[in-house]
Amino acid sequence: MLIKYLLEEIKLLGFTGTAFRIYYEFSLTSGLKKLKDNKIAIPKPDISFSKWKKNRKKIFLPDKKTAFNVLNTLLSEEEKKQIIKIANNALEGKILCFSKWQGNYGCPINWHYNPKKKVFWPKNVHWSKIMRYEKKCGDIKLTWEVNRFPHLYFIVRAYILTNYSKYVKAFKEQLLSWEKENPYPYGVNWYNGQELAIRMLAWIYALYMMADDPVFDQETFDRFLRLLYLHTIHIENNISYAYYAVHNNHLIGEALGLYISGLLFPYFLESKRWREKGKKILQSERCLRQFYEDGGYCQLSFNYQRLALHYYLWALRLAEVNQDIWERKENIMKIFDKSAKFLYSFMNSSNGQLPNWGANDGALLSPWISCDYADYRPIISFLSYITRKKRVFEKGPWDEELFWFFGKEAIESEIKPYKLSSRNFPITGLHVQRIKPDTFLLFRCGSVKDRFGQADQLHVDLWWKGINIAIDGGSYLYNDELQYHRYFVGTKSHNTVIVDNQDQMYLHRRFKWLYWTKAKLLSAFPLEGEHYGYRRLKGEVVHRRSINLLNENAFIIKDKLIVTEKIKHKYDLHWLLGDFHYYVDKLNNKVFLITLHTPKGNFYVKLECNINAEIIVNRARTDFFVPDGWQSRYYGEKIPALSVHVICCSKNGCEFTTLFTDKI
Repeated sequence: MLIKYLLEEIKLLGFTGTAFRIYYEFSLTSGLKKLKDNKIAIPKPDISFSKWKKNRKKIFLPDKKTAFNVLNTLLSEEEKKQIIKIANNALEGKILCFSKWQGNYGCPINWHYNPKKKVFWPKNVHWSKIMRYEKKCGDIKLTWEVNRFPHLYFIVRAYILTNYSKYVKAFKEQLLSWEKENPYPYGVNWYNGQELAIRMLAWIYALYMMADDPVFDQETFDRFLRLLYLHTIHIENNISYAYYAVHNNHLIGEALGLYISGLLFPYFLESKRWREKGKKILQSERCLRQFYEDGGYCQLSFNYQRLALHYYLWALRLAEVNQDIWERKENIMKIFDKSAKFLYSFMNSSNGQLPNWGANDGALLSPWISCDYADYRPIISFLSYITRKKRVFEKGPWDEELFWFFGKEAIESEIKPYKLSSRNFPITGLHVQRIKPDTFLLFRCGSVKDRFGQADQLHVDLWWKGINIAIDGGSYLYNDELQYHRYFVGTKSHNTVIVDNQDQMYLHRRFKWLYWTKAKLLSAFPLEGEHYGYRRLKGEVVHRRSINLLNENAFIIKDKLIVTEKIKHKYDLHWLLGDFHYYVDKLNNKVFLITLHTPKGNFYVKLECNINAEIIVNRARTDFFVPDGWQSRYYGEKIPALSVHVICCSKNGCEFTTLFTDKI
């Protein structure tokens, strides 16, 4: 069986991808990477801090005085206090992680610490060997988070609001500490090129906004340039992995790192090469083809699409203010326009949230907004303005990102919302049935085209009066507590039918699905589709689902499991519901009624099977092998949800009917 899976993996990778992967793994294990890194010598560019301040390359950021005036107008007193509070906590090593929970990394910060597992990654091991310690040290992303410097976006804004130089001093000290504790090329923080690029952007933001403070000095500027050089040369030396092996936002982020470093800091012999190489990759089909023609993205995740778009937004704005001509700018602008309409189609108008669809690793490239992490109004506003010079929403904290990129005139521009309506996105395989701005349904139905994403065919996400009733589980952790990773990425956390406790695809490695599911949309209105992921089972099971609107507050969903021969299978209709107080009423052996007590009143879920069935409701079950009843909106945090199962066994397939309604 292992040979069978290996051959399938090679088929999906292709000859070039497979050959490169073999070479890359050899270069890691043989020590070739280490030999190359040891030959790097850091040049000392001929540029003083004072000269740089007078002749610095243009960036899109506003001056400090304008930023002070706009932030005081745009943000409420409570929002400003929160920014300062988060910044002050960061001075003590208490970092807002993944825009949600606080991780204590110590004071001074320990850059190798995992605050959840309370363990340290070794800092004297070459980066190419560091993953040998993953089992002991836990999810690497929990250590990388502080090294992305998300707290700098709060420290800088606190500095602007208060004019206290203690924030500049804190940045100086953290930069000094980081260089001392992360000698190149050792430790966990040199392992991933995308992480280096994200860190560089935070440092550049702080440099440009703090450079005129008397506390900022030549020594700190020299340190910044040293680290910038090491980060960029390391990305350049290893970007081939992202180019040939992964085909996702890692490549876009690393290319941005090359471009921004070469463009803004032309003081190294390599600067021109970096700029041109980054620019070439960002305009290549390898990157642009990641975005689908219907507005979706190859990683099948709203969150990863936002991250990829943020990378391009940084790149294009820098190119614009420096008059650097991009031959394929119009192609990228079309991607922006399609992406804006795509994301907006799935937005809950009352809070800007989208369904928690696809992998969600907590990435928010520049957290310089006071909105919730799950609020997509900032990115939609930005995409709208860069493509048509119009805003989408009335003035609010979501305009802050627009201000950072475009200045004061952008947040005073004309408002013209996109149209909210039912839409089909057949390439991505997502469909939305929109009843009201805050009542709608997402339907996942479309053949898998890339190796990313989750085993979620025919999943339904239901929002009623702004409340997410039937939810998508999320991700939680990628690299620790792997039973939860398998749960969240697999079929068991999604609102669909599970056959024989199996996923719709085969999870070969932690992030690699084999035997990609084929699916077909049979009708766009009313919605109906089927998937063939379970055809590999005896009897060639096909799952067909139809969705009908009864009225503006009631949906009826019918599931039909079809077999070609009489083979007994276990069928599990699963609904992951929000964590509401609930009551279950068994009407008979085939019909069950769940009453949910929501903040907007009672909501009902009536479930029926055409043969005798049992109902099980799990909330926050912690079974080591099969967790159940969990959701994760923010990376590293899981909270309870209601996992409802209607289970039957049959040789002839079966049928389920689910009614979602506010009245019985």
